[in-house]
Amino acid sequence: MMRSERWKFRLSSSVALLCLLIFFTPIALVQDKLGKIVKESIISNQKKRNYYLFVPATVKASTPLIVLLHGSGHNGLSLVEPWKDLATKEGFIIVGPDAESGGGWSAPRDGPDFLHDLVEALKARYSINPRRVYLFGHSAGAVFALMMSTVESEYFASTAIHAGAFRTPDEYKTISNATRKIPLAIWVGTNDAFFHLTDVRATRDAFQSKGFTIEVTEIPGHTHWYYDIAPSINQQAWEFLKKYELTVEPRYSQYVQPGAAGSANKLIDEINSLGAKAQELIQQSNEKERDLNGRNFIKDRSQVSKIAQEQIDILTETAGLWRTAAEKAESASHLGLPGKQKQYFGLIAQYNLKCAELLDAMRERAEVLLGTEALEVIEAKRAEAQKRADKLHQEVDELQKRIDKLMR
Repeated sequence: MMRSERWKFRLSSSVALLCLLIFFTPIALVQDKLGKIVKESIISNQKKRNYYLFVPATVKASTPLIVLLHGSGHNGLSLVEPWKDLATKEGFIIVGPDAESGGGWSAPRDGPDFLHDLVEALKARYSINPRRVYLFGHSAGAVFALMMSTVESEYFASTAIHAGAFRTPDEYKTISNATRKIPLAIWVGTNDAFFHLTDVRATRDAFQSKGFTIEVTEIPGHTHWYYDIAPSINQQAWEFLKKYELTVEPRYSQYVQPGAAGSANKLIDEINSLGAKAQELIQQSNEKERDLNGRNFIKDRSQVSKIAQEQIDILTETAGLWRTAAEKAESASHLGLPGKQKQYFGLIAQYNLKCAELLDAMRERAEVLLGTEALEVIEAKRAEAQKRADKLHQEVDELQKRIDKLMR
């Protein structure tokens, strides 16, 4: 740990789920938002995630919910808008989450955890029938909806998609994840340039060979563009979706990314290697600090400036190592690891970032020595920088305690 002059690196290689903090609008405000499309957010996996919600003004108890997954380059609003009138007519709730990246959806970054957190947050606010939660997706969102259907076949009742299909071996492999034969339906244009009929038919055949109910509707002359015939697609999709309901309470399954354990162990090794390098640099910085403490600031000012600059360079490099380690820990937290492993990496990422901030404060303390002010001014500035460093050190200690407690 780092004090004003010492820092010992601590990081166990044992891998040890940060409780998801879900924030949503107070119940008192819900009534004001009925019949309107509203943009809201939740915190899922320590990140703010946006979504667009539409709750009909005439919504009744035990209403269905459809989760709408948009295509690449769009957001949740692009599907909520076309579905709004049908939702009003039929009395169901729709929600369109935004993918984290505009380029499309990916697991585990965008699900299933995020989708589960979103659905559970809405269930806490509205009288949603948990056995009638459905998926609809277009294009990239269609592919992700198919994937989430296999991963969470006992959580979603049925799935309908437009302009999407499986095309890669990894996507087809997800079919074996399904513990329930979730009903599926696909609408595709015969002139779709992105998802050809051969892809859609191959996807249908793959699911059918595993015993799934899957319907495919080929639309003559239709292209990939959903929005010109959205009302028709949505009506047909709803007619399909509403036929199905879970026979038991929904069960959510923790998703584990293929190869996650091996990737996590590799990242642990890299994080520890970065920590060892940071330890060496801290020792060098401590030596510079001892050298500075033995100098007469007035008589040796030029030498003091030289040593201070060397210490600044060392601290800058060390802070960079900690930030790189934090990025690796953050990556590990998104591998879809089960249990406490996810929480462990999340805490390690916070710890490493806080260590980098601590080093930044120590660097600022050293930078004061490069100034031309009077000794009294320099001493006052260094004292202020030391206060910031001490506060950050306490925060580092608290994070270390949380990590130690988690690993016990």
